[in-house]
Amino acid sequence: MKTLQAQNQKFLKAAAAFVLLFAVSLFTNSINAQTETIEVKGVVTSEVGPLDGVNIYLKNSSVGTVSKSNGSFAFREPLKIGDIVVFSYLGYVKKSVVVTKNSNNLEVFMEEAPIDVLSAPNSNVLYKSKRPKGRQ
Repeated sequence: MKTLQAQNQKFLKAAAAFVLLFAVSLFTNSINAQTETIEVKGVVTSEVGPLDGVNIYLKNSSVGTVSKSNGSFAFREPLKIGDIVVFSYLGYVKKSVVVTKNSNNLEVFMEEAPIDVLSAPNSNVLYKSKRPKGRQ
């Protein structure tokens, strides 16, 4: 009977060690996946062609760059997978792109923002001063 209990205890210890080792390896792999980095570069275009001077930055940080005259850009430092890169340019809709394993050569197309045109005020009505005529 004692040998059966000793065997059960050895088995439980071995099973517990296996489960602990499995759990540690599982958490380690998820941490490594989050810290994997990638060099992000690419081209920004629109209907008109390549865009010069597009602001490109990592969301919630001070890391960023600007596109060149041919629309190309490259981040100086590698970005983490899952980071969000924001593209903004005056007159165009802001665009956000999530960094993935395949983000080493992005082709970003920017769409023009809708423009609200304000009309001129009604000029058919003559201006009348609201001051009393006796005062100056």
